[in-house]
Amino acid sequence: MNLLVVAEQPGQSGPYIKAASKAGWRIACESSYEQLPTVLTDAHAEAAVLIAHSVNDVILKAVRVLNSTWPMPVVLYTEDSLQRSIRAAVSAGVSVYVVDCNNVNRIAALLEVAIIRFNESRQLKKELHKARTTLAERNTVEKAKGIIMRQRKVNEDTAYKMLRKLAMDRNRRIGEVAGELIAAAEVLI
Repeated sequence: MNLLVVAEQPGQSGPYIKAASKAGWRIACESSYEQLPTVLTDAHAEAAVLIAHSVNDVILKAVRVLNSTWPMPVVLYTEDSLQRSIRAAVSAGVSVYVVDCNNVNRIAALLEVAIIRFNESRQLKKELHKARTTLAERNTVEKAKGIIMRQRKVNEDTAYKMLRKLAMDRNRRIGEVAGELIAAAEVLI
């Protein structure tokens, strides 16, 4: 797997690169925080190791850039043990936050944890998005049924059947048709 290594100072990442390579990782790119936005798309990395003395705005911005441009598991090695720093880094998208770890040979295990946490987090986000979309669609269908019930003077079951038939006739999802019906009704009101 390809690894992106980002450090504050040149030469700082040497031991991490050596340990990651020994663990079977291919170093896709070694970068500074300033160069990160320009090298990110060409790196084709599947995970990142960030090395920083402390968590600051530059580090947090780099994590956000990673997550918005090329989402991947991120391991952050730092000497910063402040609770607010940990929270800020994890909120920005760090998968594993490592404080004062001089044993770089643990990098393979930490990357594995980061990958697992990243994948679980991505799955949870997908499920949350799906649940929110489903709930919003249900609300839209309920509102559309109400419009049909008022306009056609029918009961709820009949309104739903009419809406479902319209969706089937148009070969579209019922939520889409309900949204269109609501938009049309708002124009007419």
